[in-house]
Formats: sequence, structure tokens, C-alpha cells
Amino acid sequence: MSGPDLHIHSTASDGTLAPTEIVARAAALGLPAIAVTDHDTVAGAGPALAAGRDLGIRVIPGVELSADVAGRSVHLLGYGLDHTSAPLLARLERLRHQRVERAERIVLSLREAGLDVALRDVLGAADGGAVGRAHIAHALVSAGYADTLDDAFERLLGTGRPHYVAKPVGGAADVIGWIGAAGGIAVLAHPALSAADDLVPTLVAAGLAGIEAYHGRHDTPTRERYRILAAEHGLIVTGGSDFHGVDAGGTAIGSADVPEDVLDDLDAAVRAARREGTP
Repeated sequence: MSGPDLHIHSTASDGTLAPTEIVARAAALGLPAIAVTDHDTVAGAGPALAAGRDLGIRVIPGVELSADVAGRSVHLLGYGLDHTSAPLLARLERLRHQRVERAERIVLSLREAGLDVALRDVLGAADGGAVGRAHIAHALVSAGYADTLDDAFERLLGTGRPHYVAKPVGGAADVIGWIGAAGGIAVLAHPALSAADDLVPTLVAAGLAGIEAYHGRHDTPTRERYRILAAEHGLIVTGGSDFHGVDAGGTAIGSADVPEDVLDDLDAAVRAARREGTP
């Protein structure tokens, strides 16, 4: 049996499969557990949990949030949180509103450059989910301005490209606090992709609980490096594919080769955090 996959995106943000489809695929693969970790939303958690109960696979509610550390952006995964928490939902709603404002600015920049992309097409690609640059990339591909999603990012939308617009993000301590207030723990996502090794001590001081050592794009030496780094700072390790969809050019569900004992460490960390947060 394969291990868990604790980093999966659905149509609630920028994935191409609905939460129920993700659960069905993971169950067919024999995975013991998954986490749906959409950007700035937990809208997929309820449907995924219900599907997990029906199909006999554990689903862990999660979220992926951006955070600022000394002027640099990192991604934090929240695990074990209460996806019905009113304060959390209010904060996520504000973040999604900021995402729409960012999309409007990017679309305006594209149109000023002569690329006829409409905001309605971007929002249509999001289909009610948290809108992101991936949806703008889809609109660019559909309009013939880019060959692939990767091409759209590499030439137009990626950091430092002509139509990149930074997303407003909270400070790391605040974001980790939001996750903790909802009963969850924060884990640094894909640290190699973010080149975030030097930021780990600052994140630990802010309450970081773990590092995603097993990522779909981390090779074996990289995974070992982050296992060692986590141990040095008393952090747990987690892992996941960072799956976005079958046609999204990324990794497949279950492809990160995450050891099953990661679940035990994750559960223990969540329990400990909740005990510490109890008045």
C-alpha cells in the first residue's frame, strides 16, 4: 500500500478535479489518507470528508496559505484545523477577495499590452473557487496567447515577468496564529521550491510545527536534507504530491512516496498543539 498524500489541490482553488473525484482517485490507489489543501479556502473539506467516509479513506482538512517572512513569501500548510471555524472562514473570505482584486490588476495589465483577456473568463475558469494566476493562465491558453500553463507563467505571469502582481499576504506569525486558532498546525510547504532553508529558524520562532520534506518535486537527497533540517529544529516532517490536476503538468496523486508513519507524527503534533492551546 502507498503512503498518504497530504498536499492536494481541488477545484475549490486551482485544481482540476473536484474534492470527491480526488477522494475517489486516492481510494482507488489504496492510499490510507489524504489532505485537501486548497489555496486560501477550505470549501473542499466538507465534500472530501463526506466522500472519504463513504469510500473508507481518511481525509484531513487542510489549507495552503502564503505568508511573509522578512519581505519574502513562503507557503504554509495548515493541518488538522476546524474547517467550520468562523474566524478562519472570515479571514479566508478576505484573502479570496484580495485574490479577485489581484486578478483584476493582472487582467488590466494584460489588456494594456494588447492581450484580449476578460476577467469574466478568468472567473469562469475558477468556477466559484479561489481565483489565482493559474486561472489567468488557463484564459491565456484558451485565447491562444500561450501554448501551455507553464508557458503562460514563464513568459507572462511568473515572478519578475511583465504581468506579475504580488499578492498581499500576512506575516508568518499571524498566519501561523490563524491556523493554530482553528485547532491546526502549520507546516512549511515545498521548501526547496521556495528556497526557504534560511527562513526556518524565524518560522520556528513564530510557531512552525513541521516541514514538507516529501514533496512531489523533491528528489531523494533533497528529502533527506529536509528530514535532517526538521530534526535539528524539533519539527515533524510531512509530504504530498502537490497535485493540481491530470492536465496541470505536475505530479500525480500518491507520487511523493510519503512514509505512512508520517500520519502518526502529524496526529501527535496536532494533539500537542491543541493541548497547549487549551486554557
